[in-house]
Amino acid sequence: MWLRFLSSVGPYRVFSIRDVRKIFPEMNLMNLVRWQKKGYIIKIRNGWYCFSDSESSENIDWLAANLVYDPSYVSLQSAMSYYGLIPEAIFETTSITTRKTNRFVTPLGNYSYNHVKSNIFSFGQSLIHMDGDRSQTGRGRKILLASPEKAILDFFYIHIHYKTEKDMEHLRLDEALLKETLNWKFFSYLEKYTNNSLEDRIKKMRKAYAL
Repeated sequence: MWLRFLSSVGPYRVFSIRDVRKIFPEMNLMNLVRWQKKGYIIKIRNGWYCFSDSESSENIDWLAANLVYDPSYVSLQSAMSYYGLIPEAIFETTSITTRKTNRFVTPLGNYSYNHVKSNIFSFGQSLIHMDGDRSQTGRGRKILLASPEKAILDFFYIHIHYKTEKDMEHLRLDEALLKETLNWKFFSYLEKYTNNSLEDRIKKMRKAYAL
């Protein structure tokens, strides 16, 4: 049974009880408990699981972040680090959601979610292939990730304590990449937030980095 399960559900990488019921409607769900005890699978939270060998797969935590608290997309520090805009490695997956602000500690990693209204949530992301997923079955999942422009704007929209030029300098943003990111798309996105305080913080950031 395990080999059949692995062959059918494996392309999902991160899967839910709903996925299992859809593929194996007659399967006894106690198998999931047994496989968890044997170390084959890991329970992330609320009926979501991943395969134990997925821990070594790059970005499996981002895929889980999208799925266990839906709708959401990876943004803020996680996305900024991914694009090289900030120098620090980020050890908590940071996301944006239309649901309430929340944080989870799981066996796969720590997740934080910041709430925004649906009109702000609805633009500036794209689906990327999860590293290592070369499935041709159509069942492999992709990660919803903020664009560089959206990640920066989300960051300053959420983190309102960055108010002065000195605060901006402490972020140690990569100036060359930041210059590339402050393009027409960035400013068209900025208008969508309709937030004067955010616009002021962006002005301070530009002044701090002479942009």
